Amino acid sequence: MNESGREISELAELLPAPAGRDLPTARKQILKEHLMTELRQPGPAGGQPAPESRPAPKSQPAPESRPAPESRPSAPKTRRPRRPRRPRRPILVTGAVLAAVAVAATVVVTNSAPAKPPAKPPASRSGAQAPQASVTTAGLLAKIANAAASQPSPVVRDSDFMYIRSEVAYTDYGMSGGHETSVMEKLHERQIWLPVANLCVTGLLIEHGERTPLSPFPMKNGKFDPSAVQGAQPSFSCPSEGHLGDATYRLLQSLPTEPAALLNYLKAGKKWTNDGPVIEIGDLIREAIIPPAVAAALYRVAALLPGATLVPDATNAVGRHGIGIVWTGRYDRTEWIFDKATLQYIGEMDYDAKTGALTGESAILQQAFTAKAGQLP
Repeated sequence: MNESGREISELAELLPAPAGRDLPTARKQILKEHLMTELRQPGPAGGQPAPESRPAPKSQPAPESRPAPESRPSAPKTRRPRRPRRPRRPILVTGAVLAAVAVAATVVVTNSAPAKPPAKPPASRSGAQAPQASVTTAGLLAKIANAAASQPSPVVRDSDFMYIRSEVAYTDYGMSGGHETSVMEKLHERQIWLPVANLCVTGLLIEHGERTPLSPFPMKNGKFDPSAVQGAQPSFSCPSEGHLGDATYRLLQSLPTEPAALLNYLKAGKKWTNDGPVIEIGDLIREAIIPPAVAAALYRVAALLPGATLVPDATNAVGRHGIGIVWTGRYDRTEWIFDKATLQYIGEMDYDAKTGALTGESAILQQAFTAKAGQLP
């Protein structure tokens, strides 16, 4: 057995047993927000936490020394998602409400074995049926990892913003008369500015002709709105580099780059995201600039995870052809699409695993760092 084979064999022992996948994240978000509307009670208004001074830079922590993701409570969301799969930034609320949400979410969205055999995975947009999983898929992910590792590391200031411009269309889920509704958007441009070092700094989303401030705190007319804070005063700690599910570039820089350690970190992060490593990796690469060494490690971890298949000719939202890596869950089928020449990530396609209907598509057009939110590269 060669070195690569030994590494795969050793790291494969770290993988959890395969399990049924939860409801899609976007649908879970709708259910949680509906529940929070019922639970939220009027209370005294709180103020915005005073920013703390940024701690001195520290070396990359070992996975054991890194604070566990569960050290901060989760909460209802107040900002638009970066994409329908990504959670919104939280406003932290009282423990009683959180406990109620946790219990309700457990009741509403639990894993269970499917009553019927899973449907045959739908074909990709190119029309090519995804073949069975093979070493070719792992080999391609290894090449993608090597290509990512070869990219230069950008020089970035803490005051900068990640800028991502894309073309996207996703299913818009909602609630009407107590029933879930869904409508597929039209393809449109999306621009987003995300703070490099501190989630407490307000970012910006431009989409559908609207400029939406992105903040962990309730906003009104682009400013913090204390009247929207109900119950206990938010305990969100500022400054913050974020957490898995809503990470800044600085947090991404601190992630382990050794595959086994990174896999353990992703598994621990399920308490933040309620998702497994495959979905967490997809959420990280979907709308962020990933440091080269960390991007390489993410793809090396993906190469070890079961269930991937390869589509030799996949197409992103704007018709650009590439190679697809396909992950099929109980409800969704997701293709990560990579440029055939550069092996860089260029977008994603999402399908309903049972019907084959398109539920989301994206194409990455530009990524850069800017000095201010709203500034173009």
